[in-house]
Amino acid sequence: MPVEKQSAMPVDPDPAIANAPPSGVVGGAPASSLLAKPETDPDTTGSIKDPKAKAPVQTAAVPARAPAELPSSIGPAALRTAAMAADPVAAYEIGARWFDGRGVQTNTVEARHWFETALAGGSIPAAYRLGNIYEKGYGTAKNSAEARRYYAIAAEAGHAKAMHNLGVLYSEGIDGKPDYKNAALWFRKAAERDVRDSQYNLGVLYARGFGVEQNMAESYRWFALAANQGDADAAKKRDEVGGRLDAQTLTAAKLAVQTWSATPLDDAANNIRLKPEWEKAEAAPPRKRSVKN
Repeated sequence: MPVEKQSAMPVDPDPAIANAPPSGVVGGAPASSLLAKPETDPDTTGSIKDPKAKAPVQTAAVPARAPAELPSSIGPAALRTAAMAADPVAAYEIGARWFDGRGVQTNTVEARHWFETALAGGSIPAAYRLGNIYEKGYGTAKNSAEARRYYAIAAEAGHAKAMHNLGVLYSEGIDGKPDYKNAALWFRKAAERDVRDSQYNLGVLYARGFGVEQNMAESYRWFALAANQGDADAAKKRDEVGGRLDAQTLTAAKLAVQTWSATPLDDAANNIRLKPEWEKAEAAPPRKRSVKN
């Protein structure tokens, strides 16, 4: 999906890049905050709050219902039955349909209930979605501590985008103080799994020495990997950093990019696989044919 461009570097040349020696590891970094770039996926988040973004329509909390009262419009009977039996994948899908307004009016309170049911059954993607709900305040008060808790559950189980979002929350600050060391840790885990925005952010951290030892060759590598995925901002930063490296270091950095391979994703932690019968539309009742006399 396309990424909304938000540069994590200042408009003017970064002193850490402009004043860096021509190669290798360099010294301290200037004091400024990191602004990570968000993804525009509705169920993926970043650190920049887009004032133009529209939150899902919020509705009042829905009272507990008997299983038979789950709206038939929300999905096939097989899906509804499995969800009511607390199947974690079916419960996740019901939560996603409530959140997105597929077959029913959007209701993030109801969505949260079903994601919680899915998580109780072991769904890692549900933990990620709950982190998103608490980070953005969909149908509940924003709660960064709860967001971090749910993102951590998903990230530690191998969910790549949760790793990125957890890094974002650490970079934004805990109790008002950015924790770049933990941000770098989670950005690296996500970057190694080919999350483009985390690769970009690692490039920033290595250029500035935030949470890691400042290293322009490493900065070049991560900017280049993000650029290889079509990130124009990363390509510009890659070239800026590359211009400060000596020929030998630049050659080695380029080779590191060429030989890099991503850590494979854990499919169960990152994807939802629905049973075919859960995706089928309800069969329409046969139409009676009128008989003309």
